[in-house]
Amino acid sequence: MTSTGVPLGLSYVPFIGFDFTDHMTFVQRVQNVVFFTLAPMMADWVASNTYDGLVRKYVNEKETIQSVVSKTDLWLRQFDHILDFPGPSMPNMVQIGGLHIGAVSPLPKVLESFYQSAGDDGVIVVSFGTVVKAMSPKRREIFTAAFARLRQKVVWRYAGEKPTGLSNNIKLLDWLPQNDLLGHPKTRVFITHAGSSGVYEALHHGVPMVCLPLAADQPGNAARVVARGLGVKLDLSTVTTDQLYQAIAHILTNNSYRENAARLSRLYRDQPQSPMKRAVWWIEHAIKHGRLSHLRARAVDLPWYQYYLLDVAAFLLAVCSAAIGTVWCSWFLVCRKMCYKNGGKLKSQ
Repeated sequence: MTSTGVPLGLSYVPFIGFDFTDHMTFVQRVQNVVFFTLAPMMADWVASNTYDGLVRKYVNEKETIQSVVSKTDLWLRQFDHILDFPGPSMPNMVQIGGLHIGAVSPLPKVLESFYQSAGDDGVIVVSFGTVVKAMSPKRREIFTAAFARLRQKVVWRYAGEKPTGLSNNIKLLDWLPQNDLLGHPKTRVFITHAGSSGVYEALHHGVPMVCLPLAADQPGNAARVVARGLGVKLDLSTVTTDQLYQAIAHILTNNSYRENAARLSRLYRDQPQSPMKRAVWWIEHAIKHGRLSHLRARAVDLPWYQYYLLDVAAFLLAVCSAAIGTVWCSWFLVCRKMCYKNGGKLKSQ
């Protein structure tokens, strides 16, 4: 159980930092259980040492960060049932995956001209988020060589030293309007580190992906992309020019990726309200009514031994033991008495 009160289905709910799906092998399930057992202990220790003092100072001397978090009335989760694997949830947990996605705006003239020059071959968008703005010389040349072999145009967010041998089909940009590019009808593939924002934008616009995850939630996001048939995954630390080129070509020539992306995009868009409007409604609902304690699971308030029913198990074990002990003692006394009577008759004879 977590501070949300959600039971952890460790046999089919993988940790987001692992590249596991909901079909885990025995070894993966062992890793999942070990991690989910140890990680919360470390997280609670770090959180307690970092925030308990502030909580006692500004909230209540008897409160801890864990007790405060467990009283949360509303959780807005950057997940969505289309991409995420099914698992337990609570009424006060609202799915808002893709919250940031807005309407597609027209591209700047220079970018639009570059897009139109691609013709029917289309464009490939490459971005590794706001953190990775450059690459090592070796990896930079691997990507440049792979892109040079493509018929498609490539828009690459790259702020580092300009690669040598840059071909005419590659356009480097310090920053790019990612949502607008992915929403353009000529975009064919998105090469990404599988951050949540980019993955949901690609899902929204129905663009297949080549994922090269780095850390945090990215391996889990990439696993979900692969499991849903939205793309493929590569290892950024070992990828070669041939592997990258073959992965892109595989996506471009295999219609199933484009068809899956289009189908899941339709499913994702078919909502009564957008994730942003849903988040706003729930926030205003919580402000209007003060507390939403009727949606919060009682599990977060229970001691661990009650939550896992250890007190009930101990009671039932005691009752069963007493019953078995009573039967055994009764049987022992009856047998002893019968043996005593039989022994007395033999002696008298």
